[in-house]
Amino acid sequence: MMRIVFTSLAIISMIAPGVAFAADRNENKNNDDGCSVATLYGPYLFTGEAASPEPVHQAGYPRRFAGVYTFDGEGKMSGVSSQSRGGVTFERIAVSATYTLDDDCTGTITYSAAGERFHIFISRDGREGNFIRVDQGTIATRTIKRQ
Repeated sequence: MMRIVFTSLAIISMIAPGVAFAADRNENKNNDDGCSVATLYGPYLFTGEAASPEPVHQAGYPRRFAGVYTFDGEGKMSGVSSQSRGGVTFERIAVSATYTLDDDCTGTITYSAAGERFHIFISRDGREGNFIRVDQGTIATRTIKRQ
C-alpha cells in the first residue's frame, strides 16, 4: 500500500509542473494575440476633458465629460454622455461613432455628430483604454474602463 502511494506521488510530481507550464504558456499566448475591433465589446464607463487651445480663457472651457459607451465589437459605438462646458451642463446626450482597432491595439474613433477624431490606445485584454483628440487646434482626452 505504501509503495502505491509513493509511486502515485512520484507520477503526480512529474506531471504537475508540465501542466502548470502549459497553462502559463497558453495564458501568455492569449495576451500576445493582438487586438481587433472585437476587442472592444460591451459597456464601458468613460470620463474625459478638454481645454482651450488659446492661452486666454474662452467661453465653454474647461470641459468635462462622463458617461457610458457601448461597443458592438464590429466597429460601431453608441452611448450617452453628460457634459459640463465652462459650467454650462448638458445632460444625457446620445453619442455614436465608428472605430478601427489594429493588431497593435491602436486605432481611431470618429464621432458621428461633428466628425471629431481621436486616436485610441487599448489594453490587450480590452478592459481599458485612452483616447486623444487628433483634430488640429484641439486639446481633449478620454479614458474608458469596461464595466
